[in-house]
Amino acid sequence: MANKGVCNETKDLLGLIKRLEIMAKPVINDRRQEKYCEYISLFLSHFGQERCMLVGSTKEKTRLRLQENEGDFDYLVISGISIPIECLEYRKNLPCFLNINGSTLTNLFPGVELIDGKHLPSDLLSDIRPEAFKHSRNIHTIVTQMDSTRGRSTLHVSLDHKIKPGLSLVDYADPKCPELSMAKHKQKKDIGLIKQNVEKSVQGDSSENEKKIRNAGIAINSLVQGWEELNLSCEESNISRNDKEPIFHQAFDPLIEALTNTEDILHQTSSPNLKKPKLDSSDDCSTSSGVPSTSGLSGRLNNESRIIQEVRGNDEDDQVTILYKYKTSKDFIPVFPLNGKPKYLDEWLNRKRKWPPTDVVTDIYNSEFFVVAKPALVEPSKDIDFCLACNIGEIKLAEAMTQLQKNVILIIKALQKSSLRDYSEILTTFHWKTVVYWMSENTDTQILENRTEDNIHVFLQNVLTYMVDCLCNNDLQHYFVPSNLFVGMHEDKIHDIVLKIIEIKENVMENLQNFDKGQSTVKDHYDFVSRSKIKEFQEMHSDPGDNVIVKSVVTLLRGFVIENKEVVRRALKEVLTEAVPFLIEENTRKRDPNKIDVNSQIIQALSGTDSLRNILINSAVSWLLDEMHSTGAPKVEDCTRNMFAVVMQNILTGNLF
Repeated sequence: MANKGVCNETKDLLGLIKRLEIMAKPVINDRRQEKYCEYISLFLSHFGQERCMLVGSTKEKTRLRLQENEGDFDYLVISGISIPIECLEYRKNLPCFLNINGSTLTNLFPGVELIDGKHLPSDLLSDIRPEAFKHSRNIHTIVTQMDSTRGRSTLHVSLDHKIKPGLSLVDYADPKCPELSMAKHKQKKDIGLIKQNVEKSVQGDSSENEKKIRNAGIAINSLVQGWEELNLSCEESNISRNDKEPIFHQAFDPLIEALTNTEDILHQTSSPNLKKPKLDSSDDCSTSSGVPSTSGLSGRLNNESRIIQEVRGNDEDDQVTILYKYKTSKDFIPVFPLNGKPKYLDEWLNRKRKWPPTDVVTDIYNSEFFVVAKPALVEPSKDIDFCLACNIGEIKLAEAMTQLQKNVILIIKALQKSSLRDYSEILTTFHWKTVVYWMSENTDTQILENRTEDNIHVFLQNVLTYMVDCLCNNDLQHYFVPSNLFVGMHEDKIHDIVLKIIEIKENVMENLQNFDKGQSTVKDHYDFVSRSKIKEFQEMHSDPGDNVIVKSVVTLLRGFVIENKEVVRRALKEVLTEAVPFLIEENTRKRDPNKIDVNSQIIQALSGTDSLRNILINSAVSWLLDEMHSTGAPKVEDCTRNMFAVVMQNILTGNLF
């Protein structure tokens, strides 16, 4: 029986845990992101093995949403090329890091120059090179584009940041930054310049392929617009187009207009030499009184400190401060899947443990493993270093966790965002998850499955104690592979962290109350971003010809119009068939059931019998393919109305009812 002090503390602890569980509760956008990955992967599966996957805390259901930070979405961008395990060269004393012997992989990577004539270059992943990503490279370029967009009442600015295994796109809501000189509305694009960039991008294509590329863009735009309109709630459908314009249209409507390639468009263009107007900065925070001092802020910015570390300059002159209302991040991690089981996995399989259950262990053993481009912790060779990634194993471990285990992870994350924030660059959430795995292995199942006040407190104290021991020994072993995750950590940093954790151990609630206070206090939130990144954003944002978007979209469209038409048909049909149930679910949740219009009739038809749904989907796919492969000149009027919706209406009124 715990003493009275422990009981009082854990009683308060349960109240805080309830609040943390609410903050970590999955929201509809989590499911949307997972569905989007499924649809993209399903479509790409018809052309190879490339795919994408939602992983990390969102998938593990341990993502804390703070008032200023909605957290990360983590995506694996998976190459269609699997690396045989026989080609892996593990670091002698740090086998979670490895090199890939590419001497026998020339058939998989023709034309790729090996480093020192032997090793596969890691930039195949870090740069999403086309040799490793035929189709998803262009999708990645489009979805990670830096941009500014406007929601119903909020300006959003997205900036990309290099992280060691990939790219992070951080979205700031209502940013205030004099250096950004942001306007409330994005600068008007020059259709004439965009058209010129389109023509440059299709140089070398046959006249027939050029027309197919243009028509494919227009047809896909119409499909997206039709899908969006079917999914609008009653309130949204009553808002003017300018007030509710989706991000897709804000980004791509000028390009779609330019793709029409007609004399009508030529007459609407401005001169290519038109001087660009200066962006308005009237809404920016131009005074420094509301901006915190930049001195002494190490570790106090946010818990995406690995990103901050990448974008900070060498001194204050190289960085600027962005104030924001809230932010969210999307991390894109390119990976190679492994063909076979990585070394040491048999040892992990046969290890004696109390948790997780045997069936989960077997399931993880038979799951897929990956490698990411990441320099080793010691003696790094950036050009050739890779790191083992066990994302699927971690997801399965999270699924096997009891409520008590997940509660402790949420508590640790709250501490990471408050009392331990100064050390989050050094002691990461991954380290803490690893400690929870190890402690769970050696904890009786009856404790893990019996969520009492005492058991939560005891397990949390054991996790904190284990971390202190690992830090003092400068040795935390990777959960799957015998590798010291603390190798190379500085002793002075270890000393400070140990003292802080001991302080937390002695009074958990007092430290957790720091987190609670932070969430209840209204304050300015800010990040530091390198001045060069701001300049890069400004150049892209103020480009009236959308050169980067044009190149990426044209390349993506070209890749699919040259594919076999029947393969594309099967891919589109399968994706639409898979997506329709979620569309109906979303529509049912949002739309007024008493409202009767053409869109509600289409939804009703899609909700009907399988045969009726199949007729609608087959007709939609046939129309889309006919448009994509048409070699006729695009029509301007088709860009100004939702042709997909028109086609669906004609099907309903002419053939089905």
